Amino acid sequence: MEPLILPVGKYGKMIYIATDRFKSELLSLSYSVPLEGATAQKNAMVTALSRRGTVTYPTQACLNRHLDGMYSTAISTSNRRMGDMQTLSFTADFLGARYVGGGKGLLPEVISVLSELVRKPLLDENGNYIKMFVEGEKQVLRDAIRAAINNPRGYANAKARQLLCAGEPYGISLIGEEDTVDLLTPETLAARHRALQGEVAPLFAYVGSMPALEVVALLEQAFGDFGGEGAPYQCLVRAHEGDVKRAEVEMPLQQGKLSLGFRTDIAANDRLAPALLLVNEIYGGSPASKLFLNVREKKSLCYHCSASLDLYKGVLFANSGMRVANRTATEEAMLAEFYALQEGNISEVELDAAKKALANTYRGAFDNPGVLSRFYTGRVAANVFQTVDDWRERLMRVTRAEIAEAASRISLGAVFFLKGTEPSGEEEA
Repeated sequence: MEPLILPVGKYGKMIYIATDRFKSELLSLSYSVPLEGATAQKNAMVTALSRRGTVTYPTQACLNRHLDGMYSTAISTSNRRMGDMQTLSFTADFLGARYVGGGKGLLPEVISVLSELVRKPLLDENGNYIKMFVEGEKQVLRDAIRAAINNPRGYANAKARQLLCAGEPYGISLIGEEDTVDLLTPETLAARHRALQGEVAPLFAYVGSMPALEVVALLEQAFGDFGGEGAPYQCLVRAHEGDVKRAEVEMPLQQGKLSLGFRTDIAANDRLAPALLLVNEIYGGSPASKLFLNVREKKSLCYHCSASLDLYKGVLFANSGMRVANRTATEEAMLAEFYALQEGNISEVELDAAKKALANTYRGAFDNPGVLSRFYTGRVAANVFQTVDDWRERLMRVTRAEIAEAASRISLGAVFFLKGTEPSGEEEA
């Protein structure tokens, strides 16, 4: 499954992954824009409104009926960070051509629907979004913002991210704050949609068995003139400087939620990037990690304890939930496990378990067209292209010394504590 990168129209590219091992085919369209407070919420709304109604499918019900008639084709949207960029995407999962009569199968119709969603929203006589649709999506957005606050674990992690990357795009919320939702109008959102049409460089990903040039030809019919030069990929990767930033917020919860934010100057194209992934895996990325086995299981200091890494930004977060009385002891234990990593205190069992877990993760990519697509889309967008096999092989060659070296280039930058004020109880989300 060696991918090809082919031009589409004047501004676009396509990642082509040839395979006939799946019953379904996949086609995604994504584009990245700078993550900015003034536009992030509007971009999220424009993406959401694409499903509300288009010129050909004026209601969501019409669109869903049409997709059901296409052998239950599924189209999903996403809004995520990619470095200091906001990446918006549309992904279609549909039955393979050989199961629907051969030829080009459903692909031409799928491309047509994607073009409708991206390029032809239903507008009123003044060229603005339909007010009823906008008000409906604004309520969905409010609910999403409130839900994020009411998720203690996610809220603590978001606050640690904002603290760690204050003043940087990475600290900005992808869905914004509730106090700006009412500023979103059919007029301002339509203007943002028009602006996006000329700002973005489309990146397609196709996983299936149709010849590459035929896929390109179909895409160019619908998207040949779509987009613009696009903004260059942006991502500030640096070590933390200065004192550790600390913040605490009280909420009527039965637990405390602790989030530690770390930074490194190791970028995704650094020779130590594979070692950085193993640092995260050994530290807190799995049930065989130091945080889970030592802090949670052996010391019983917390209800949950894990770590996650953004390889592109070079930030790592360690999160735990505990009785408020255990807050200091938990932080000290979590940091002690990290310092042990920096000193090269990695057992053969830990190293072997981490490598096997990551090898299985990337081997499993070949069993899921969506995972394959996301792997290559991210790397092409960030200009760090490599194949899944190449990446897995690099991971397997990482030494204990390289892991310690990578860990030594990571430093604690932020500590956020969400303090529960209710009597301590059982584990919460």
